Amino acid sequence: MEKFHTFLAHTYVTIGSVKGRTQLPLPPKDITSSDKISSKDKGNQLEQAIAHWTRQIKGVLKQDPETALKGNKHPNPLVELEFWKNKSDNLNYICQQLYSERVKKCLKFLEQNKSTYTGPFSKLQKDVQVARAEANDNELYLYTLGEEFNKLTRPDLELAEIKDLFMPIMH
Repeated sequence: MEKFHTFLAHTYVTIGSVKGRTQLPLPPKDITSSDKISSKDKGNQLEQAIAHWTRQIKGVLKQDPETALKGNKHPNPLVELEFWKNKSDNLNYICQQLYSERVKKCLKFLEQNKSTYTGPFSKLQKDVQVARAEANDNELYLYTLGEEFNKLTRPDLELAEIKDLFMPIMH
């Protein structure tokens, strides 16, 4: 059963990757309430889940809009707008999962059993909230420039038109 649950978790993560979002694989539903599993085994399984979530979340938090500029790439302004939209969507989805009842049950169980994982994970949840607010703000404010960015990226744009685009901003 453990190998089957591991397979399901990997499949769940892969499906999330295909959809462009981070899906946190949850341990089996009955793990916190089952009497068939010892508290120590439950704790170990839940700690493994938290360790996996931590790696996934840190990967998302490390994403940087400047990555597109590295490696002699020449992205247009729409790349930045798209980056913040994707990061915002992904962090909102992660938060939705982190505050689900199943995740709360897992964390409560570990807290009651004095797991050393709960403190660092709580800090990580706060980091996610901060990054989420930043991504949502950046998406919101950059979205207002989206129409102008689209004009700037037109292949047939003339120099005089570029000047006209920026004149209202300069006054």
